[in-house]
Amino acid sequence: MLAANEDKRIIHRIAPLNQWKAPEGTGPPHMRVAVLDLETTGFDPQYDELIEIAVVMIVIDDQGRVIAVENLRSGMQQPCRPIEPHISRITGITTEMVEGKRFVPQQIADNLAEADACLAFNVAFDRRHLEELVPQVGAMPWICAMADVDWRAIGFDGRAQGYLLMQAGLFNPVSHRAGDDVASLVNLLAHVCGDGRTVMAHALEGAKALSWRFEASDLPHRLQKDAYRRGYRLSFHGVYHKLVREAEHDAEIAWYRELVGRDPTMVPVDWIDRYRSDWTWEPVKRKVEVAHWRR
Repeated sequence: MLAANEDKRIIHRIAPLNQWKAPEGTGPPHMRVAVLDLETTGFDPQYDELIEIAVVMIVIDDQGRVIAVENLRSGMQQPCRPIEPHISRITGITTEMVEGKRFVPQQIADNLAEADACLAFNVAFDRRHLEELVPQVGAMPWICAMADVDWRAIGFDGRAQGYLLMQAGLFNPVSHRAGDDVASLVNLLAHVCGDGRTVMAHALEGAKALSWRFEASDLPHRLQKDAYRRGYRLSFHGVYHKLVREAEHDAEIAWYRELVGRDPTMVPVDWIDRYRSDWTWEPVKRKVEVAHWRR
């Protein structure tokens, strides 16, 4: 970008993954991270299907700098139903392109098992779909580039991947295929922010930070709309819940206590459990004492 001219910015094409160069002064390998992206036929992982997956293994040092990028692996699969036109417009994938193609789930599992963690831009979407095909990923740590990074605190506006990439001074002329999005994401992770740390460093820190699932297991019906407006969502098992991070912990307890009159059920969740599908966990059974009066 042009530092001397505040009215103009220059954005550069992302670095091709097969020509990746480690920045100067990097340390020894610290972690292997599987960066992945999926294309699907829709949003519901219990109904819609995966049609494309792309994975690239990156190696980072202890400062979150990307020191190596291994070969990109990708594959496609023909879904049970024809791909609808609006999905083709979004993904760039047509029914003809996937005809006769199949994933090999065990190969995907074996590839991801070589990583210390999986990373996607929107883990809440990607993990739920991938876990339907490859259950083994449910036991792996996950890093969410969108939610585990406080983008505004490090000088960015918004949370859309393409918009964030542009603010980092980069662009990818091709999208929205899975391999293209993985390339964009790796370049975004390698970006050095104003504080001298990479986006990857911030994402890793956020993923390892404390968090809880607040379960409103004893929430009266009349207060459900208040909880919904606060960000609580109804789980598969019928319990309103919300992911709460350390900075929000005390304020969220105070809000819930004022609304309901008691504390919520607080379940610690780490980077393995944080983005699990809500049908894969059981809410805590909580006994609530109810006052009875004689007439």
